[in-house]
Amino acid sequence: MGSSTASLFLLLGCFIPVFCITREYFIGIREIQWDYAPTGKNVILNKLLKEDEHAATFLERGPQRIGSVYKKAVYLQYTDATYTKEITKPKWLGFLGPVMSAEEGDVIKVHLKNMATRAYSIHSHGIMYNKTSEGALYPDETTDAEKHDDRVDPGKSYTYVWVLSDTHAPTKDDTNCLARAYHSHLHAPQDIASGLVGPLIICKKGTLDVYGDKAADYSYVLMFTVSDENMSWYLDDNIKTYCTHPQQPTTKVDKDDEAFQESNLMHSINGFVYGNLPDLSMCVGNKIHWHLIGMGNEVDIHSVFFHGQILTNLGHHTDAVSLFPATFTNVEMTADNPGHWLLSCQVNDHLMAGMQALFEVKKCFPAVHKPRPNGEVREYFIAAEEVLWDYAPSQVNHGTGKPLNTDGDSETFFQRGNDRIGGKYKKVQYKEYTDNTFTVQKERTPEELHLGILGPVIRAEEEDTIKVVFKNKASRPFSMQPHGVQYNVEQSGTLYYNELEGTVTPPPAALVKPGTTHTYEWVVPKGGGPVADDADCITYFYYSAVDPVKDTSSGLVGPLLVCKKKTLKKGKQKNVNKEFHMLATVFDENLSWFLDDNINQFTKAPKTVNKEDEDFQESNKMHSINGYMYGNLPGLTMCKGDKVSWHLSGLGSEADIHGLYFEGNRLIYRETRRDVMNVFPHISHTVMMEPDSMGQFEVVCQTTDHYQGGMRANYTVQKCSMFNRQSEIMLHSKTYYIAAMEIDWDYSPNRTWEQEMYHGNDFIDKQGKFIGSIYKKVVYREFTNNKFTKQKERSADMQHLGILGPMIHADIGDKVNIVFKNMATRTYSIHAHGVKTDVPQVKETKPGETQTYTWYVPKTAGPTDKQETCSVGAYYSTVDVNKDLYSGLIGPLVICRRSYARSFGLKKEVEEFALLFMVFDENESWYLDDNIKTNIKTPTRNIKEDEDFIESNKMHGINGQLYGNLLGLNMEVGDKVYWYLMGMGNEIDIHTAHFHGHSFDYKLSGGSHRADVFGLFPGTFQTVKMKPKYPGSWLLHCHVADHIKAGMVTVYKVTEKGKECHSDH
Repeated sequence: MGSSTASLFLLLGCFIPVFCITREYFIGIREIQWDYAPTGKNVILNKLLKEDEHAATFLERGPQRIGSVYKKAVYLQYTDATYTKEITKPKWLGFLGPVMSAEEGDVIKVHLKNMATRAYSIHSHGIMYNKTSEGALYPDETTDAEKHDDRVDPGKSYTYVWVLSDTHAPTKDDTNCLARAYHSHLHAPQDIASGLVGPLIICKKGTLDVYGDKAADYSYVLMFTVSDENMSWYLDDNIKTYCTHPQQPTTKVDKDDEAFQESNLMHSINGFVYGNLPDLSMCVGNKIHWHLIGMGNEVDIHSVFFHGQILTNLGHHTDAVSLFPATFTNVEMTADNPGHWLLSCQVNDHLMAGMQALFEVKKCFPAVHKPRPNGEVREYFIAAEEVLWDYAPSQVNHGTGKPLNTDGDSETFFQRGNDRIGGKYKKVQYKEYTDNTFTVQKERTPEELHLGILGPVIRAEEEDTIKVVFKNKASRPFSMQPHGVQYNVEQSGTLYYNELEGTVTPPPAALVKPGTTHTYEWVVPKGGGPVADDADCITYFYYSAVDPVKDTSSGLVGPLLVCKKKTLKKGKQKNVNKEFHMLATVFDENLSWFLDDNINQFTKAPKTVNKEDEDFQESNKMHSINGYMYGNLPGLTMCKGDKVSWHLSGLGSEADIHGLYFEGNRLIYRETRRDVMNVFPHISHTVMMEPDSMGQFEVVCQTTDHYQGGMRANYTVQKCSMFNRQSEIMLHSKTYYIAAMEIDWDYSPNRTWEQEMYHGNDFIDKQGKFIGSIYKKVVYREFTNNKFTKQKERSADMQHLGILGPMIHADIGDKVNIVFKNMATRTYSIHAHGVKTDVPQVKETKPGETQTYTWYVPKTAGPTDKQETCSVGAYYSTVDVNKDLYSGLIGPLVICRRSYARSFGLKKEVEEFALLFMVFDENESWYLDDNIKTNIKTPTRNIKEDEDFIESNKMHGINGQLYGNLLGLNMEVGDKVYWYLMGMGNEIDIHTAHFHGHSFDYKLSGGSHRADVFGLFPGTFQTVKMKPKYPGSWLLHCHVADHIKAGMVTVYKVTEKGKECHSDH
């Protein structure tokens, strides 16, 4: 065994003078046949699977289709070491392993027996282990004796010992109990896809009983994942067992066929699809804790919506939360309003693919008198009307000044032709009327011009009742489904089958026929609105949900604000000067109800249009803000010093990961300062701005394809009063000498890791048709003075920066001069997030030229007093934002609150590591042609269109290094470490940075929260703090399945104080 001595240092966790318990679990791994839809029905719509075309895609068995039953490997719990008597788990857990739980100080012993046909392990998030209990295989410099935990062969057993130490347990600002996951980590992506995953619940001392958190009546664990059966170890078995054709036993299944692969993607909650998840039930008034887990791959962006209920997440109210691979969220809910309610992922593709369940709220006690809300009744008259919508009325790309149909980027979407629709589409829009006769439409005021395609803004305070008289003036049934409010189940605007007696199908609220009217009544419950550190109003929206995907793609969505008491006057916010709403979405006109109308009306040869053609589909994906593209959004004007509330929302599908970047002025979000906000489908945020820079600025989506596709708007800050606020005096100045230089960059100089783990790889090996691991790039490098003859050598603690430029430090009150020399062969520049400049436009620097860029760091550029001392942003070149970035020009800018110790260089307070998780897409680099010429002897004619070639140029790096090649992440036990985490890039750049061995703390809403995974997206910048305690070489990787395989992994090394760390492989 060898784990008894190893567990000695682990058990030291128990010497704290509190009583600690050892919790033992006997876990067996078994292979089972798992049915994703055991009822044989789409329960949500009450249809047999074969009657529902979407469900049949995934669940119908056939000669080329596996169907709904798959062989999987799962963790099961037994009573003792004989592994004969299984402990039955609740049905709702599905194929997840048993719920394991611990309080701070507890020891967990897992006796794992592998009864499957291949080797597996068990590795846990969020808990302390040493090298003999990590359960993860990677080159970590451990001895053979310390590797037994990494692999448990069939028929063998192993005991793992974990301790919930004080550095992993929930913080005082966290909820009592937090969800984490355990899973097999021999080959994590395939092991998890095969079914080996389960929940671990970690709790504060004294908060746990046999049912979970004592503060809850019920706790449920839900894992949202697109279970990829193509990645399972059992794919061949499943094909053999289930793809049978009695007449043609020789029919071969093509595993690379896209439709076959799609049919094996199970969009499941705990392993159930289309409402098959059983037994989620509770009573009115019950306190429910939902522990939510995300797992999986690039498609696993989930927006979990609990219909009709209000949730508390990190102390704030909402009804929808985001999940990503290996992220964990814990929400509390007091069940209200009896009925069968929907629980769904609102990402369009996932909704259609069945990622939905039902939970039942029952009346268990005699009718408790519920006082009627005592606020105002706010009445709105809203109609759905068909309109002709123009995505760019000026016909100009305001980024380039060129006409949209001739400009490279925009012509894809705006060119009209035989089989192209152009920029005008028939859509349907919510319009406001003055009364219930629906004869006089309310004119939009100049302040409302920016709303574009959005419906009218509905506003209400806590305890108000909202009454919406809705008239459907369109040609097909629509409805209104709100976020953020409560209502009776009969008033739900979403069409689904409700099997409760006395409910009519379909309920009138969920399907309002053309020409008819329905009155909705919604309530903002007491204690369901904004909390103290929120802005006055929290942002939600309403939308049509007869078919939520097609209805919203057709245009039906509008803002809904839930406000603190006494913050509205005549229905408008009274404590702000300006209120702006922004919906970031790729409107997919291919999914609109009116696609055929648009083809017939706008294409020049409608009969020739092939709706399945990829280029045609792409031309109908409109990357818009409020339905406007390429700077055409009107009405975003404000005065310097105004108090502006921005209400940001997302909508759409897997590609809709948006990082909205506000140039020139910073935002406050839950007591933190930033200039980028990430939004996802059905997720909304309120941010406040007090603009202090004047001029015209852009708000853009930082996701590269969206920026290129036109998700850009302009906002203007004017000087409106004679009164000048005293500007801050910058007393300290610093100068950096930075050059842009062209170099040959090797993404993977050492192949040890890759050969040990993956045996050869697409991304690195040349094989004559690929470029390999060395690419010509351009990078920022620091020099000693303005002669630019001597490059500044990187110190040991900056070795980890890799491809990044130097770490530029600035304190609040600094003036930073960047003397920039362009030593490259193309024009570049240098510009930073969050700093102030003399003019909004960034100067370009031609090859061979030198220019000085001056950055001012006022108080509004730095972290608030509720954030860590230092916050991180990026600096990069803006000549062609996307191509310059992919060519290599990016570096970290760290802005800190002033510290005298640091200013005078008295002591090093923290170890600092900046990490950029990004897929460098070399197909988008300026140097692609050079790289082909240098590395490929005889390239084929259309090499740049070859899919394998394109894929081989996507370098999944941490600071531009793959497969454990990022060195220099060295620290000692007891150090205070700041990790500056950065995300940039495109739609595939969803990264969940996971640290083995240690948890970290991050700040939000004035509180400190604990995690061991942090989600990064284009434009995410976050400081997290760690106090390393446990020596070892620990894995640090992106938890997205494909990114692990593509090399987004490295190690960080913790040594005992005073011991040398060798940074070789």
